[in-house]
Amino acid sequence: MENKKKVKPDLWKWIVRVSLVLVDVFIVNFSYFMAIVVRFYIAGSFRPDVNPYLPMYYRFTPWYTIASIVVFAFCRLYNGMWRYAGIRDLNRIIIANIITCVIHVAGTLLFIGRMPISYYMIGASIQFLLISAVRYSYQILKREATQISRSRSVKSANLMIIGVGQSAKLFLQQMFRDQENTVHPACMIDYKDREGGSRFNGIPVVGGLQAIPDAVKKYQIQSVVIADSFMPEDVRKEARRICSELNLGVQDFSGYAQVSSEINLNQLMRVTDGPVGIEIDGKVQKFENGEQAAMALPERYIVKEIIADGNGFRVKVRKDLLQMNNIDEAWVKNYEQVSGEEISFF
Repeated sequence: MENKKKVKPDLWKWIVRVSLVLVDVFIVNFSYFMAIVVRFYIAGSFRPDVNPYLPMYYRFTPWYTIASIVVFAFCRLYNGMWRYAGIRDLNRIIIANIITCVIHVAGTLLFIGRMPISYYMIGASIQFLLISAVRYSYQILKREATQISRSRSVKSANLMIIGVGQSAKLFLQQMFRDQENTVHPACMIDYKDREGGSRFNGIPVVGGLQAIPDAVKKYQIQSVVIADSFMPEDVRKEARRICSELNLGVQDFSGYAQVSSEINLNQLMRVTDGPVGIEIDGKVQKFENGEQAAMALPERYIVKEIIADGNGFRVKVRKDLLQMNNIDEAWVKNYEQVSGEEISFF
């Protein structure tokens, strides 16, 4: 049974890898052909001086194709989980394209003949852009689709993020990963008032705390998140005061990066057998097994401590900081009355 279960995932991996190889074969040849087009194709036809270069391109293409696929495989461009691609994966793409560019220049000079410098530069640039686009297209399309879906959703609630640093970046990454989240980041506040007018991950950044009231009206903000680990306490209090006067719910996620790697209760319960007690705020709830506990406690909790006892074990938990808003807040009730829809927070 286990072997049968592995067949489909393994088959899918090979389908993806073979597809990437075929796409790369097209890209490495298309890129340098487009370099010839850009260099010599004018007013609907090739210039006469292209004549010696096209045969040289065709002669070198098969060898360059093989060399490129070998280099890409050596740089592990067919082994990555590209739906989670990050900066290290981009570094591998850069290195692979530099190597293939050197191979192309050296190969043509030694065995075929010298091509125009612009041909090498344009071809290498197009190849790098297309190879990168193919690897990152899944992430880009998925994020854009999620954004469009949220912006069109009746349940979508506009969110203001106070902070434009690393904590805000990590917060946004987690929010975009959550498919059930319908909160839409509409704008960001730079409390230092240095980045006003710019964009952070595509989200408009407005000025300091004094800009909050105008931003709330302009972007129809319904909730606020503070996401900056280095924000001074007096600034944090002032932000809360301003939002309170505007009847906005505020959540502080300054400790987000520190808690993001902790154990989630629901994940722990999936692999738990036998009786278990869950302690929340000093009160213990007992369950026959982990599945029962997970069903009874669907909200997000973080595991603080696991204690063994004679009847199984007891787990101390606390609310996850990523439990974004309290559904009993005034603005939530008001929004639900106006729209007739319940808001889903991550």
